[in-house]
Amino acid sequence: MPPTDVTPGALLALDLDGTLIGPQGEVPPDLSGELRAWDRAGAHLALLTARGRVPPEVRDWPLHTVTRCYGAWAEQAGQPLWSWPLPDATVRAATEAIPLADRQLGKTLLVTADPGGIVRGPHPAFESSWPQAREVLKIVRGDTPARLDALAREWSALCHTELGGTELIRERDTRLVLIRRGAGKGAALRELTARLGVPRSRVVAAGDGPADAAMLPHAGTFIRVGTHPALSGASVGVAGPHDLPGALARLRAALWAHDRHGDPRPTGHDLRP
Repeated sequence: MPPTDVTPGALLALDLDGTLIGPQGEVPPDLSGELRAWDRAGAHLALLTARGRVPPEVRDWPLHTVTRCYGAWAEQAGQPLWSWPLPDATVRAATEAIPLADRQLGKTLLVTADPGGIVRGPHPAFESSWPQAREVLKIVRGDTPARLDALAREWSALCHTELGGTELIRERDTRLVLIRRGAGKGAALRELTARLGVPRSRVVAAGDGPADAAMLPHAGTFIRVGTHPALSGASVGVAGPHDLPGALARLRAALWAHDRHGDPRPTGHDLRP
């Protein structure tokens, strides 16, 4: 999709789980109103989520761009924007690297560009269905930390072969993710920023985990939600999703005050209560 005719006043790029919604799926009551205020001010709102499906909670939010599987797939204004799947040969090699006996113990997920085509193990049909999966955006493996440590070494080796071009994300001790190299959130934010023509100083991002750290170099302002050390370079931090709407409101006021009055560009100080 070509850049829009009018450059947005800002780009707001937001992680979902742990950033906009809490651990039980709770949404701050004032979040939707604040997102609509950014939309009315002329900002482009993007949701960058690791999820393979977009949850129903966000359907009423004024989102212009949504990515799934970090940045491996994107939709803008209801139309596909890009798809960066893993090569079929890489999917085969990565899946076969999981010992057959272990496939019955842990959980494996092959998330495809078609949300209805997700393949799950150890479902009884997994061994016959995974070779048929096409346009796999990410492979998720849940297992014990020790077995994932071993698998991480196997999957890392794929990066150095002709089947390479992969990126590993250790979401937690018990979950390992494989995506195509360049399909992370940082690359997605960089690509979207270039398409929209928004300067880095007007890019605002927020996240709570290590995968979100890839957005840091591409955002003029980054809000760390929580305390993950991978995001220590953030402009400012808030305790949790319930504090994010207030921080966004203060930043929105500072950004557009600069436009109206030439006030200094907002800094982390502007986000604090």
